[in-house]
Amino acid sequence: MSIKRLPEDMIGRIAAGEVIERPAAAVKELIENALDAGATSIVVSIAGGGVELIDVRDNGLGMSDADLVLAVERHATSKITSIEDLMALTTLGFRGEALASLAAVSDLTIRTLNASDGAGWTRRVRFGHGEPVERIAWAGGTAITARNLFENVPARRKFLRQPQTEAAYVGRVVGSYALAYPHVAFALEVEGRTTIQTDGRGDRISAAVGVWGEEIAGALVELHTPDDSPEGYAVSGVVTLPHVDRATRQTQHLFAQGRYINSRQIGAAFEQAYQTLLMVGRHPVGCICMTVPPDKIDVNVHPTKAEVRFAEERLVFALVQRAVREAIVANAPSPTIPTLVSSPLSDWNVQRRFALANPERGQQYQHPVASESPAVDSPAVEPVVAGGHRLPVLRVLGQVASSFIIAEGPDGMYMVDQHAAHERIMFERLMTDFVARSPDTQMLLEPVTLELSPRLWETYVTSRDDLQGLGFDLDEFGGTTILIRGVPAKLKVRNPGRMLETVLDEISSGGRGESRLESLAISAACHASIRANQALSLLEMRELVVQLEQCSSPLACGHGRPTMIRMTAEELAKQFSRR
Repeated sequence: MSIKRLPEDMIGRIAAGEVIERPAAAVKELIENALDAGATSIVVSIAGGGVELIDVRDNGLGMSDADLVLAVERHATSKITSIEDLMALTTLGFRGEALASLAAVSDLTIRTLNASDGAGWTRRVRFGHGEPVERIAWAGGTAITARNLFENVPARRKFLRQPQTEAAYVGRVVGSYALAYPHVAFALEVEGRTTIQTDGRGDRISAAVGVWGEEIAGALVELHTPDDSPEGYAVSGVVTLPHVDRATRQTQHLFAQGRYINSRQIGAAFEQAYQTLLMVGRHPVGCICMTVPPDKIDVNVHPTKAEVRFAEERLVFALVQRAVREAIVANAPSPTIPTLVSSPLSDWNVQRRFALANPERGQQYQHPVASESPAVDSPAVEPVVAGGHRLPVLRVLGQVASSFIIAEGPDGMYMVDQHAAHERIMFERLMTDFVARSPDTQMLLEPVTLELSPRLWETYVTSRDDLQGLGFDLDEFGGTTILIRGVPAKLKVRNPGRMLETVLDEISSGGRGESRLESLAISAACHASIRANQALSLLEMRELVVQLEQCSSPLACGHGRPTMIRMTAEELAKQFSRR
């Protein structure tokens, strides 16, 4: 067959399919154009999931009649003039394909006001065929309306999902930009009903209320660039504290240079910052905005601009991970009671009662309001502070199913998972000794011989230094056999060979921590901790609770499972129909 040049309209439809994959992609491109035009208010309306109607209105600078003619032509742009501009982009749109692609696959109408002379203009382009520009009366900004998306490309329309699903994709795009640009007021109307609305005041938490609602917004903390970040690198955004998570990643929004992107590096860094704080299969919520020097990022990787390439991938990963981790560790909540400084004095007697039940802990506190405090021989109480977290004073009552410790606190009942709690304690002790380079080793009376499979031997070889740093004393005994001469003194190890083999097996399967070292410590702590179905004395339970309070992150074990749950006095009353 001879080679023939495709007709222009077919070329346009094929190119449009690369840029406009679905209604959400069209909305993304139109929002970016509005932001580049300096808009501070953007209203998006859709019908039929965006297939029947997409309408995006902004209060930006607008266009002249000459610009309106070129705006729907392929590769017509005001953003770049030379190839060198691609390495110093400060705008969101630059390829000159968005409007042209949308005009090729929809019935498109543009109405705009030229801010420089106050003239209003409109132009209609029906599936690639443009009509003349006309003068109109227009209040300001630009409105772009696309109807009957993909009507001339039925194969593309056939692969779209149900209108409700497509509307959800549009909502994710609008919500993402509302979070990343809190100084812009966004609104999304679906079938005439407002589903997203932000005030544009510049507050990301306030914007999150309009996007996600109060439940998630109330658990958000803001990100800050790590102090030692290289010049030109910055991290901002908001993420949830560990007690709020989701089963999917649909509420994770990633931006680079102000662009909504897909990035394995940033996404993985975001997730790994929550290692040991979330259960497996659960995902954090947030919006992360990464900024790098313009010459350190390639934004021209994909027609939709959804993928980027970083010159310093490891640096970007490390900065995002640290920013998120520092934010959630510094602000992680715990089941607390209010501090006495801000609590009514009537609450003081309640707290005092629990201190009297634990005199060895109550004596260390002073009542903050000396002039109104009770007699000096009455011990005052304040929640224990441990690593920035506040845990209430608990009175241990007993044990259920030989697995859960039941305790009473000033604000209700607490149930502590004894295994998860002990695992967190052991994990932090191992890591503390490692950081201090002072692991305490308990030598065995007789060395234990352990023969490893080839797979576990390879894991052992790569993990040997970390194991020794945690307090293991190991020798190689020929072939794939090792001698265990000592184990970390912090751990109560009944079967050293079995425990080490299990640890190596878990590490070879990926482990749980942010690094091999942390994975080793998590696994070792887990297999040397108090087990479920293990009866404890009242004294042992009290000591375990005290040790948990001293942890820097006492609310979850190394695997991310919660160490305790709480039922408030009000919730108890409701269960007994007292409320």
